[in-house]
Amino acid sequence: MSVHQDPAGQDTELFTEVVSQDFLKFSFRSSSSYSDQLQRAVAKTGQGSAVVVKVRTLKTGQEVVVMTHNFAFMGGSLGCAEGEKLVRGFEHAKKHRLPVVIMCKSGGARMQEGTLSLMQMAKVSVAVGRHRDAGLPFITILLDPTYGGVSASYAMQSDVRISIQKARIGFAGPAVILNTMYEMDQAKYDSECPADFQSAQFLEKHGQLDIVLPLLKGPEMDASIDDTLANVFTVLMGGKQVRSGSTPAPAQPSTTSGQDYTKSRSISRPQAQDVISTVFTNFTELEGDGRVGSDRCIRGGFAMFEGIRCVVVATCKGHTPSKMKEANYGMPSPPGYRKALRLMQLAERFSLPVVTFVDTCGALPSFAAEEVGQSEAIATNLVAMAMLKTPIVTVVLGEGGSGGALGLGMGDRIAMMSSAYYGVISPEGAASILGRYKNDEDKAKQFPEDCRSLATAQHIYASQLKELGVIDEIIWEVDGKELETHKSFPLIQKDIRSFILRSLEELTPMEDDQLVDSRYGKFRGMGVFGTSGLCGPLDTTVPDSPMAASPIGTAAGGAKVTYDMEPSPVAPKITPPTAPPAEKPKPKPVAPECKLLRKVAEETVCGERSAHKGAWPFKDGLPPVAKDAFEEELPKVPRCEEYAKKILDTKGPEELAKWVRKQDRVLITDTSMRDAHQSLLATRVRTTDLMDCAKEASRVMGGQTGAFSFEMWGGATFDVAYRFLHECPWKRLREMREAMPDICFQMLVRGANAVGYKSYPDNTIAEFCRLAAENGMDIFRIFDCFNDVAQMKVCIDAVRKAKKVAEVCICFTGDFLRPEEKIYTLEYYKNLARDVVAAGAHMIGLKDMAGLLKPSAAEPLMKALREGAGSDIPIHFHTHATSSISLATVLSMADAGCDVVDTCIASIADGTSQPSLNAFLADLETANSPKYPQIPYLSLERLDTFWARIRSLYSPFESGMLSGTARVYDHQIPGGQYSNLLVQCKSMGLAARWGEVCDMYRDVNRLFGDIVKVTPSSKCVGDLALYLVQRQMTAEDVRTRGHLIDFPQSSIDLMAGRLGFPHRGFPEDIQKIILKGVQPITKGTRPGDSLPADDFEKVKAQLEDKLKRKVEATEVISSLLYPKVFDDFLDYIEEHSVDVTNLPSDVFWYGMTVGQKMEVVSNELKGNAAVTLKRVGPLVNGAIREVTFAVSVTGKDALPPIVYKIPDASAEGANTGPMADAENPCEIGSPMSGTIENLLVAEGDKLEKGTKIAVVGAMKMEVDATAPFPSTVKKVLIKKGSKVEESSLLVVLEKL
Repeated sequence: MSVHQDPAGQDTELFTEVVSQDFLKFSFRSSSSYSDQLQRAVAKTGQGSAVVVKVRTLKTGQEVVVMTHNFAFMGGSLGCAEGEKLVRGFEHAKKHRLPVVIMCKSGGARMQEGTLSLMQMAKVSVAVGRHRDAGLPFITILLDPTYGGVSASYAMQSDVRISIQKARIGFAGPAVILNTMYEMDQAKYDSECPADFQSAQFLEKHGQLDIVLPLLKGPEMDASIDDTLANVFTVLMGGKQVRSGSTPAPAQPSTTSGQDYTKSRSISRPQAQDVISTVFTNFTELEGDGRVGSDRCIRGGFAMFEGIRCVVVATCKGHTPSKMKEANYGMPSPPGYRKALRLMQLAERFSLPVVTFVDTCGALPSFAAEEVGQSEAIATNLVAMAMLKTPIVTVVLGEGGSGGALGLGMGDRIAMMSSAYYGVISPEGAASILGRYKNDEDKAKQFPEDCRSLATAQHIYASQLKELGVIDEIIWEVDGKELETHKSFPLIQKDIRSFILRSLEELTPMEDDQLVDSRYGKFRGMGVFGTSGLCGPLDTTVPDSPMAASPIGTAAGGAKVTYDMEPSPVAPKITPPTAPPAEKPKPKPVAPECKLLRKVAEETVCGERSAHKGAWPFKDGLPPVAKDAFEEELPKVPRCEEYAKKILDTKGPEELAKWVRKQDRVLITDTSMRDAHQSLLATRVRTTDLMDCAKEASRVMGGQTGAFSFEMWGGATFDVAYRFLHECPWKRLREMREAMPDICFQMLVRGANAVGYKSYPDNTIAEFCRLAAENGMDIFRIFDCFNDVAQMKVCIDAVRKAKKVAEVCICFTGDFLRPEEKIYTLEYYKNLARDVVAAGAHMIGLKDMAGLLKPSAAEPLMKALREGAGSDIPIHFHTHATSSISLATVLSMADAGCDVVDTCIASIADGTSQPSLNAFLADLETANSPKYPQIPYLSLERLDTFWARIRSLYSPFESGMLSGTARVYDHQIPGGQYSNLLVQCKSMGLAARWGEVCDMYRDVNRLFGDIVKVTPSSKCVGDLALYLVQRQMTAEDVRTRGHLIDFPQSSIDLMAGRLGFPHRGFPEDIQKIILKGVQPITKGTRPGDSLPADDFEKVKAQLEDKLKRKVEATEVISSLLYPKVFDDFLDYIEEHSVDVTNLPSDVFWYGMTVGQKMEVVSNELKGNAAVTLKRVGPLVNGAIREVTFAVSVTGKDALPPIVYKIPDASAEGANTGPMADAENPCEIGSPMSGTIENLLVAEGDKLEKGTKIAVVGAMKMEVDATAPFPSTVKKVLIKKGSKVEESSLLVVLEKL
């Protein structure tokens, strides 16, 4: 800083005798002792401590005690000597009535002096307090750096805090934060560190610095600091001021303008910042509330007015869009009000009058403002102004909006511009509450008039408020003043200056207590009220309000009422006036209860992929509507004379097989509607979307000789429809059959497992096939997960009996081209083909689940199959594109004589799906191949667009596989399982370990003896792989620690033979480890042989008793195949309505966003409903959101808004309970993360070793928790449906 030699020679250092000492004899390891460090510091600086104390004189002549940290002396750190010198400096300043400046530049308290260095913070603080009590100013200048104990004590205790741009300031340094909070994780620290952290700019933005000076060089920097100090001390030093005089008031205007509150909002009006810059001099603005925030709406600081030192506080708006935005459009926030409070408190301490300017539509109405106490900030200001022992002069320049204006407006004298307004609510706000309008057109016309009327009715204008005693003077904007703008307003400026000066002349001579009493009387006397207890017409005449009103109010009729009255001991008898008879209100329409919309509300608020919460994948809005791809009506492609569906329906399956074999061309099956979306989208595509596709698919491929079938049912589509889509798969089959009448439908059926994951009784398999055929199925692709023909025989016979096509599968695995392949050889496939034909197959399906067949293997494999099956039976090839070579394989199979191949629409092809139908057709068409199916590839473009949009809509279910991988030849995961396994993996928190899961899948397969992997055997491999990875175990651990493992139920079922047996059986050692004494089914017998027949009539009666209605045969069979899943489906439909299936898929999966519209057919609303989500309310009581829909039903009267209160259960059901103690065998923990599917015990139950305690499920995997020894259940900590983590405590046992 720039200083000048004091004439008395006081520009000398004080207290040089105080020096640092090594009183602790401190040293640490190999570093220098503290004593040595002190000696070096003294030699380097010529000082005995890090603080220098001097009395200096500013250029204004003001003497100042200046204390400076010397960073060269041990980093300017605070030790005992430094604390002593600082305290002596404050004491010297107090004794001589001098202000203090401390130049802070320090690393903090000095650790070499232990706790006593910490105590220096307290020691200096008591000195700061004494100096403050003496009414003397204290300024700190925080230089680079200022950290630790210095920043956390006197550096931040000053009246005014000044710093320099880019100075580093804070309590804990970056290195301390990095080490303590981030454990030296530099990347995480860097990603979370705020911009400009701990810089002067950062602290100014967060309200902790008052002034940040630009960084200048040498003398320029000194001059800048010197000028700032001079301005501040000029105002703060001098004591109480009395301004005497009798400045005349302006003459009353010759005319007054009409009242129009909208003029107060003109952007060209003079605003507070304009008035400050023209009416005041030497304005030094202070930033921030001194704690945590800043606000560019409320601005203030020290200034000079006509020779009077004062504090100015104002609400500012700005004249340009950027300035208006910077000032929150003239709406103050809590930091702004707290900044004003701090300035008023400084004004009181230094006996400075306060001038406030008000121009705000109201306090900032924001979440952030409410979070940090908007009400408290305004309320605190009101009581502070009420008791402030210094004059307050207020000018309402423009808008005086509600409590936001009053927060600065409690002046001893209040003036108001004649075009301003001052009210409890804006006219627009009042009209929006009180106005009633027929429609938008009526509102547009009437609303402005209502606003004007209400402005007058509420008495918000200056002339009205002066009459009511709210303001003292009007500053008229007439006689040319109304033409002035913020660029030049000399007449208005003159009147404002006159009002302030006259007010200060009247107020400054008053004693402190007199000021406070006068202010009390002024505001105590405001109000008009009655005293009879009845509301009726009142005489609102208000007596002239003196400048210092008496402590009385005005009652009706002008009667004076004292405020110290005791209440009357006897209440007066009151006779109420006779009220006119009320009109009988018309009954309001009642919003109907709609379970469907409640479900939409729940999905919107709580859904895993809620659009409202931003959890959906479409940040820029939904993708184009898929069905719009078919918006243009196109004619049907002419039907051929012969095609598969016609042959089957008219001549039967045997003739169809002959017809297929006679074709020169290769026929195609499109799997888009089943296995393609199962493989890529986890089988999640809903019926409504498939129906949108069906018409176009039928138009292009229906009745075409080259189009053999659509695969569109069976497999995982059956249980996923019930389990996740909450729709009936049978209804899907019927609706699609109606939409596509002239092409064969094809399904996948798992032999004795039907469409389930276990073996079922033979009569259930036969009944399922009968019902599928009856509801529209044509071709049954029958397979067994171990290629066991006996397991498929019941299904084959049932299909033949229904006169449908039995396409019996050979599941392909292994690699017979490799010499080391000893299990799945060409001879194996040849013999299997022979057995399949002998079992009654109309066709052979070669099912390559994982895409393992290479192009070079096509010809030898086809030769082996023909040798085994004969030349008359058609062969149908199915593969997956996981390895990226499948299109070449399909073309090679066609060349090798394969009759039918599976492909799918290009936009849902490849990856783990099937190869591209479009590309397959393009190759054969371009080559003019005799194998060409005569379906132009360009005819499929609209279907391609549709499926591309569907894939975007369902993108959260993508497998995550962005390219093919030859790794499939190693892990052999089937394409149809790949995406489902990844979804399971993600749900269990294992997404980042997907590579480990693939390796574990391979290892578990080898553990099981290298089995054929297709549903349900593939699921068993996948379940155990996930289970072992989650528990940080290896496949080898099954051999060595198997007795400690609660294996997934699917693994137990597999080893017990409940799914059948591989032709070579299971490894006996693994089988024994997993079964743990459970007796397996004898190899060579079918599970179905030992299963009793299901009683259909009994199940039907049970269902009808539960549902209280007639049930269909398809419901009976569904209940037998999936008892729990089907029951859950029925419960879901009962809770949420069958209309769930009518929801658009974007709403079904993602809920709605505010303003979004949908149309849905609703049985509950009895028609076609147009629904708009109007609002999702904020959390109430920390748990509930109100969701509001606007609903109209075609042909019905208008409905009132439908409102639901929805628990925002983002964390509801999450496990918050204790974890099992691994060292305590009586505490039984969950074997994996998931949901408690079934709780099988209660407290007090006695258990045998191995008794099931609970079933934990995750996706389709279930694992039992069992008792490890005979015991009693002492405590149960979970219930059915509870969410658990691995090792969550389930029950506590007590050994017997």
